[in-house]
Amino acid sequence: MSRNPTMSEVDLRWVQLWRGVRALSEPEVEALERQLRDDSLNIDVRVHLFGYFSLYEGSELKRQDVERKLFEIVLWFTENKPAATGFLGFRLMASGRLFKPRAFGALRQAWLEQVDAFSMDGTVLGNAGMFIGWNDFETGAALIERAYELQPAENWLGLFISTVALEIWTSPELYKDRLREYIIDVGLRSLRTESGGAPSMTCQCVSNAALCLGRLDDVRTCIDHLREENHPQCDQLANVYVGLVALRESNIDCAIESLLVMKPGYEAQPVAFCLASELFDLGERESICRFIENFEGKITEHNRNRWPDQVAKDERPDFASVFPQLRRGVRSL
Repeated sequence: MSRNPTMSEVDLRWVQLWRGVRALSEPEVEALERQLRDDSLNIDVRVHLFGYFSLYEGSELKRQDVERKLFEIVLWFTENKPAATGFLGFRLMASGRLFKPRAFGALRQAWLEQVDAFSMDGTVLGNAGMFIGWNDFETGAALIERAYELQPAENWLGLFISTVALEIWTSPELYKDRLREYIIDVGLRSLRTESGGAPSMTCQCVSNAALCLGRLDDVRTCIDHLREENHPQCDQLANVYVGLVALRESNIDCAIESLLVMKPGYEAQPVAFCLASELFDLGERESICRFIENFEGKITEHNRNRWPDQVAKDERPDFASVFPQLRRGVRSL
């Protein structure tokens, strides 16, 4: 089934319910739970509770029974809506990261049962692969390949590598480069063969991995794809990656030139600040201050003043206070 980027009225309603969950009081949550017990097929209520209980994962648990309730909701959707698409499909796939091992194992088994029951439904296989892939890369990747074979236009490869890219943050060091190789090879295949989805995100995932492994020609391939998107933020990303490649080829002048390009529609994207950080480490100062000034109102006045002051004191600007993913440079993007 198609994942049209244009949201349906139902999706918009569910997005609004999800966004409003922080405002729910305990009595309102209890009322929703009673409503769901009386009408188990009320998807709006179930989505509302799904969003609420998704807030309180891990160390943020505010109720002892939150994981159990979230588990029950996700299990119901797995067993009754395994081919969900749109907003619900996205949230269902993303929920694989929310569970502790025992609960995840039970949900993994529930998804595999759906895969057995609907073995020729690419959406079910893809949803299962995305969910399982958060904690079981091998099984998730195999399911995504099967989904891709059945639905080659659905961007399953591109979606999955975005999940794998997040997994790099918490993976053991010896495992990270294997994941990067996978991201590059599968991401490039996605760019060649998948027409939908978000190619700019795929290009970022591939480029970040390729920079870490020194596969600069693969970064250049992504730069070409970004230029083809004809969007200001994609053009900005292309310029930044040109600069990051230039640094690895000892062409600092080209890197500085790439850093300072500023056009309408450009935003404060993390990878641009990664380039600025790398230039700082190589002794560059003036261009970094100009880079910060160029963003004007797109970064807070506090940071527009603080970061140049840090540079003036020969202190590395604390870009990671706004972009935590920069704490280890491009290797953590």
